[in-house]
Amino acid sequence: MNAPGEPIPGRVPPRWHRWLDRVLIALALAAVGWFYHWTVDSNGGFQSTGVADYYNLLVQGFRQGHLYLNKTPPPELLALPDPYDPAQNGPFRLPDASYYRGHYYLYFGVAPAVVLMLPYALVTGHELPVGAAVFVFCLAGFLTASGLWLAIRRRYFPQSAVGTGALGVLVLGMSTHVLALAGRPMVWELPIAAGFAFAMLALVAVYAAVHGRRPWLVLGAAGLCLGLAMASRPPNLFAAAMLLAPVWLAWRVPHPERPWWRCALVAMAGLGVCGVAMLAHNYARFDRLLEFGQNYQLTASHELKNRHFGLDYMPHNIAVYYFCALRWSWEFPFVAAWTPASDIPDYAGGEEMCGLAVTFPFLWLALAAPLAWWRRTTEEGRRLRVTLAAIVGLYLGVGTFLLAFFSTTERYLAEFSPALALLAACGWLGLE
Repeated sequence: MNAPGEPIPGRVPPRWHRWLDRVLIALALAAVGWFYHWTVDSNGGFQSTGVADYYNLLVQGFRQGHLYLNKTPPPELLALPDPYDPAQNGPFRLPDASYYRGHYYLYFGVAPAVVLMLPYALVTGHELPVGAAVFVFCLAGFLTASGLWLAIRRRYFPQSAVGTGALGVLVLGMSTHVLALAGRPMVWELPIAAGFAFAMLALVAVYAAVHGRRPWLVLGAAGLCLGLAMASRPPNLFAAAMLLAPVWLAWRVPHPERPWWRCALVAMAGLGVCGVAMLAHNYARFDRLLEFGQNYQLTASHELKNRHFGLDYMPHNIAVYYFCALRWSWEFPFVAAWTPASDIPDYAGGEEMCGLAVTFPFLWLALAAPLAWWRRTTEEGRRLRVTLAAIVGLYLGVGTFLLAFFSTTERYLAEFSPALALLAACGWLGLE
C-alpha cells in the first residue's frame, strides 16, 4: 500500500509536463480569485453599507456586551398590536431582522461575525464590510475545494493530461453559483459563503482522515468545521452525513490504535461543541433552544403563519433548481433567467433561476464518478470511494433539505452545487 499522500504508481510524466501543469493551475486560481474580487468590488462590497450592514450592527452589539443588534426599534413598532404583521410594521421594520421583546436580532448564522468580523474589529479597530467578508469566505471555499480536487487528481490520476487541473479549477470557480454570492455581497449571502468555506474545510479534513495515519484526530477537525458551517447556516447540519463514510472505513478496516468508535466520538464532539453553543445562543435570545429567529423575522409576510418546509414543495424545487431553462432575449447576452410559477399552497415563490442541469452540462459528469475507482486495487478503490461518498453526503444532505423549503433562490444553489461540481470533476478524471 502507498504511504499517505503518495500518488499511485504509474508512468512518471516528464518534468516539463509537471511544470506547465502547475503554471496553468496557478494562473487559473489567480484568475478566479481576481474575478471574485472584481465582482464584489463592482457591486460595492468593499464599502460600508451603514444601517444595512446587519453583521456589523451585531459586532457592535457584541462589543457592547449583548446579543442583539446595535439598533433600537422605533417606538411605533413597539406600540403595534401585532409587530409581526407586515400590514402594520411596513413603515417601521428593519427588513429581515428578527424582532423579539424590544430588540432586533440576526436570524442569519452568527459564525461569520464570531470567526472573522469580530476578531477583525478587535485587532484593527475598524469594521470589516460585509461584502469584504463575503469575498474572504468565497475565496477560501473555492481555494479549499480546488485543493481537495487537485489532491485527488495528484494521488489517483497522476497521468491526467496537461491542462486538466487548470480546467477543473475554472469549473469549480465558475459553475457552482458562488459567483451569485459575490454578485450581491450582502447580509443574505454572507452566512452562505461562510457555510461553503467551512463545509469545504470539513471535506479536506475527511480526505486527510481517509488517507492519514491519525484519522480520529483529523475527524475532530472535520466535526468542528462542520459545526462552524452549521453555525453559519443551520441546513449544514445535514452535511454531517459526510462523516459516516470515514467512520465506516474505520470500522471496515479496524486498527487497534484508531477504533471506529473513537473516530465517531471525536467527530461528533467537534460538531457537538458548536451545536451546544448554537442552542445556548438561541435560548439566550428567544427563550427557546430551537428558535433561530425565523419565526420572528420582519418580512413581507407573517413568518409565524408560514409553512416553511413541506415534501410537496420538492417536485417544483427540483424542476426549478435543475431543469429551469434559459429564455431567449432581445438584449445582450440574448438569454435571460426567469421565475417559474407555482400553485402549491403556502409556497412563497422564488427568484429568477437557471437550472443546473441545463445551464452547466458539465455537472452531468457526476454520474461518471464511479469510473474513478474502476479497475483499482481493493485498498485504493475503497479509500477513493469513501472520499467521494463524503462529497455525496454533503451534496445530498444539504441539497435534499433545501428542496423541501418554501422558496427557491439562486444563492441557495451555492450551498450544494460545489459538492456536485466536485463529483463532476472526479467523473471527468474517471472518463479521462
